[in-house]
Amino acid sequence: MAEWLILQLARGPEERCGWMLADEQGLPLGAPRVGALAQAAGEATGRRVAAVVASSDVLMTEVELPQKSGVRPQQIAPFALEEQLAADIETLHFAVGARDDHTGRTAVAVVTRALMEQWLGALTAEGLAPEVLCGEASLLPDNPGHTIIMLDGDTLSVRRAGKTPLALPAGDMAAALEASLGPELSADNLIIYATPQDWHKHSNEAEALRSRCASVKVQLLNSGPLPLLAPQLVAGHCINLLAGDFAPRTSFGGGWRRWRLAALLAASLFAVHVAGLSLELVQQHRSERALDAAIGDVARRALPGDSGTGAVRSRVEQRLLAAQGQSGGSGLLAALAALAQAVSGVNGASVQALSFREGGLDLKLQASDAASLERVDQALRNGGWQAELTSGAAAGSAYEGRIQMRPTGATTTVKHSR
Repeated sequence: MAEWLILQLARGPEERCGWMLADEQGLPLGAPRVGALAQAAGEATGRRVAAVVASSDVLMTEVELPQKSGVRPQQIAPFALEEQLAADIETLHFAVGARDDHTGRTAVAVVTRALMEQWLGALTAEGLAPEVLCGEASLLPDNPGHTIIMLDGDTLSVRRAGKTPLALPAGDMAAALEASLGPELSADNLIIYATPQDWHKHSNEAEALRSRCASVKVQLLNSGPLPLLAPQLVAGHCINLLAGDFAPRTSFGGGWRRWRLAALLAASLFAVHVAGLSLELVQQHRSERALDAAIGDVARRALPGDSGTGAVRSRVEQRLLAAQGQSGGSGLLAALAALAQAVSGVNGASVQALSFREGGLDLKLQASDAASLERVDQALRNGGWQAELTSGAAAGSAYEGRIQMRPTGATTTVKHSR
């Protein structure tokens, strides 16, 4: 997880701010520093950013909100608190926290919209985009059995276990606590956190509390309040003021708006491409079915009684092998093999036409002269075939003739022509 840059914003834009680097648990990675906001911004690279504002600038309260489905607490909180606030709710910003299951009441933080705009304007001017913005009082640690008090200048931040954090004036500490906590103060065990400077200023008032409560314990914040507040901030134990109109605008949203047109065009192109592929696939299926039908028709004509479906090629091959086996060495393939051998042995001889019947071939050949045709005829007889040169005649510069070849023992019908 990333480290944090935690800022303590000053009350005025011209004042210096404090900042501290913290790990993912909110533990300091170094001593807090004080300086201009621009100096702190130089440490933000690669880190998550959060900002803490003075408790006196944020009103912490609670209200009972109706639990209606579809109704957002952020929308109805201003109207639920309208009668309790002196200012016009249009000038105020409301951030809603978690609902207490025991009391049924919901914590709400209220701040003026002008202050929100001032804080965020100063941060944005330095290139800072905080994830969390909250008041100091909401970050005080919750210590059961104790009331936590933090002195910060002229403000007294108070947190009692299970109660809403308070911001009180530190001018008369005892009176402020008695007015806010009531008779319960006498049974309280107080833990007071203060910087050495603030303790020096209010120590007499704080010591006077010892006679009005069960116990008082003082812890000095030598490094300022940030090391005390950071663990609660990182753990999310606070009401984040960055809500509603002031909620962070994610980079994804902005990037989507910039790239929305390109994404829509890409999606449209992809849809067109898929549609084209689908159409092509349908056409290929149709062509395949048409080809299968044509093959089946040819198979039925060539193989009487055949269904014309399935593995047609394998059945044709089986029929040819069967026919060759039935005719022994005198089938079509054997006759063609003998003819090819006889013709190849005579230069200039070629087959012009042939027909197969009764296990033999009727041939029309062309050669350079009559002697060449006689050699083809003799080669067929030497190959074990009955061959007869039935006719011959000059054809231009060549010589044409007909030969009838049959398997040995077959009856040969010879027609002579001159």
